[in-house]
Amino acid sequence: MEKQSVKVFSGLAIDVNTIKKLLQNSGIDCFAQNRNAGDNENGWAEQGFDPYVELFVTQPDRADEATAIIDAFLNTKAE
Repeated sequence: MEKQSVKVFSGLAIDVNTIKKLLQNSGIDCFAQNRNAGDNENGWAEQGFDPYVELFVTQPDRADEATAIIDAFLNTKAE
């Protein structure tokens, strides 16, 4: 049986890593996926390189809870 996942955030890796830790501390299973993984072997950004990483939760029934945690983080960051 394949696990379903729901994308809850897309942003810079530093924000994704912080949000991932917040979600995991709340017991929400999640994973990050770099859309460019494997496309950029030398580590240098190519023209058109997308710096954003996507964050997914593996518990679709907790996506709303994850979104609320993300919103709270983003509101705090903006202050």
